[in-house]
Amino acid sequence: MTRLARLPKLEEEARELVQLLNLHWHRRYRPEEVRAKVVALLEELKQVLSRDTADARFVAQTYHRLLRHEALEEEVEIANQVLKRMVAELSVVVVSILPFAFITLPGLLSLAHHFGIELFPPEPEPEAGARRPHPH
Repeated sequence: MTRLARLPKLEEEARELVQLLNLHWHRRYRPEEVRAKVVALLEELKQVLSRDTADARFVAQTYHRLLRHEALEEEVEIANQVLKRMVAELSVVVVSILPFAFITLPGLLSLAHHFGIELFPPEPEPEAGARRPHPH
């Protein structure tokens, strides 16, 4: 199991993703319409991730581990699959703007950062004397 070496450059990756989405949808939507649809998707996803479910907790924990450079590649891969399942449960209209190839934890984080949306609640403070859980 290898640790992820670094997080992608969020702004650069977000610009590339937005360009790809605009290119993908250029015959159907204007760039401002693509932006509005992506922002709506991210806002709806933020609501889903704020729920207290096992999937939401797992994705959020993986996100926080990713930011600390502690996430294993396998963890991120699983979190990406969980995230895709969660996105698939959102409204069809919102999800239709984002092809599944674009749905990865770093990709959605980049887009959220680009549009000024905080997808995840802050990581809870560890209790005094508590140890961080070790990945299985």
